[in-house]
Amino acid sequence: MKRTAEIILSVIGAVLNGLAAILVIFFTIAMKSQSIIDQMKSDASIREADFQTVLHTIQALGWGIAVVLIIGTVIGIVAAVQLRNNKRPKLSGILLIIDALLVFFFTVGLGVLPALLYLIAGILSLVRKPPVIVE
Repeated sequence: MKRTAEIILSVIGAVLNGLAAILVIFFTIAMKSQSIIDQMKSDASIREADFQTVLHTIQALGWGIAVVLIIGTVIGIVAAVQLRNNKRPKLSGILLIIDALLVFFFTVGLGVLPALLYLIAGILSLVRKPPVIVE
């Protein structure tokens, strides 16, 4: 049985996760730039201590989200490889559903589309049965 739909959905989800991880890493690194910090300070009307707290929170949260997105990308690729030759469709389906939940809940809404793609691919992997050959 061909698992083309599941593989395509998994690969697209992994690519979107990878792109989101790169975007979050770039944004987190940019938040350390002094020129950006100075511009944000001039635009904001909050105290310095509050501004530093918010800045450190955004930086820590950015790295955490990046790690979750990278883990989600790796799990998506592993599941797609397992589906390639129809080796372990049940394991791949479970991995994709776990990946969907991980990406959806731990990326603060950034990974909604990849999570949806992973969830659909995971359900398809679990539901589709190989055809029965009657002789």
